[in-house]
Amino acid sequence: MSGAEQDKPDQSEKKWFVLFVSRLVIVCFFALCTAALAGYLYIDVMRTSKGPHQETVLFDVPSGAGLFKIKHDLFRAGVISHPWQFHFAIMFSSERFVPKAGEYEIPAKASLDQVMHILHSGRVFQHKLTIIEGWRSFDVMQALNDAEKMNSVILQPPDEGSVFPDTYFYTKGTDRRTLLAQMQAKMEITLAVIWAGRAADLPLKNPKDLLKLASIIEKETGAPGEKLLVSSVFMNRLQRKMRLQSDPTVSYGLSLNGPLKHTLSRSDLASAHKWNTYRIKGLPKTPIANPGYQALYAAAHPKKTDYLYFVADGEGGHNFAKTLDAHNRNVRQYRNIIRKKQKNPTH
Repeated sequence: MSGAEQDKPDQSEKKWFVLFVSRLVIVCFFALCTAALAGYLYIDVMRTSKGPHQETVLFDVPSGAGLFKIKHDLFRAGVISHPWQFHFAIMFSSERFVPKAGEYEIPAKASLDQVMHILHSGRVFQHKLTIIEGWRSFDVMQALNDAEKMNSVILQPPDEGSVFPDTYFYTKGTDRRTLLAQMQAKMEITLAVIWAGRAADLPLKNPKDLLKLASIIEKETGAPGEKLLVSSVFMNRLQRKMRLQSDPTVSYGLSLNGPLKHTLSRSDLASAHKWNTYRIKGLPKTPIANPGYQALYAAAHPKKTDYLYFVADGEGGHNFAKTLDAHNRNVRQYRNIIRKKQKNPTH
């Protein structure tokens, strides 16, 4: 057999081998592409699927925390099923993930994409604290000290009437003294604006007087529609040099170092303290509460009436009178209503 004939099988084998390798490379290439596509689709589904947590989670990212700590903390909080999921979600994210320190609210069943967006956004969770109209400064101090996730302690009540009742928002780690300063600044600004726009010829010397009167109005009635009428009664009395005779002022003076006294006796009304408007003329020594906007406005814009008296009507409101005789009739009517309610508490 000649040498040329021996080369033919070798060349045929080489061609077959090259063809086999080429096909193998193509098959492997397509297999790798398919696997990569499947992996990408799996990660994409994993990133957008609902999370395992059934309730809203408050999640804290400490200052300087790395991705290792964050992903393991998310796993411990039940927000993700496994730490590696968060790792791969970051790797395949179209945007750079830069978590910001702070406390975040993660909604129930939030996906990995949502979690990453929340932690990247820097929009930290806002806690809220509501100061109620008519609270004493002692109540404000307690509410501040009881508020969760704040720093420092308020050691003594702020000046009575210096806090504006409202809902305030704060983030984790806020200093209580800082939030109190915001409350007081809002009262200072509000009081200045209302004083500047007050009605003419009021028997009030300065904004402090308006604040004192507003605090009494606030404690006398919780009905917004009555505040202007209550204000008119006190303005008429001040103009006539009559004592205000307001029960809440008596209660306040008797409760400086304890719980507020709501039921007053005759001896209470005769007690000698600087807030008892049954004994002193004019306004008390200080405000007796922290009044809201409506009470402040009412003190600056009393309704024009001839009323000098008012008493509870037994139904949540008040009856107003121009004369003592009419007032006494309203008092008797109120007492009769109270007696009937005591006899028939279910009616």
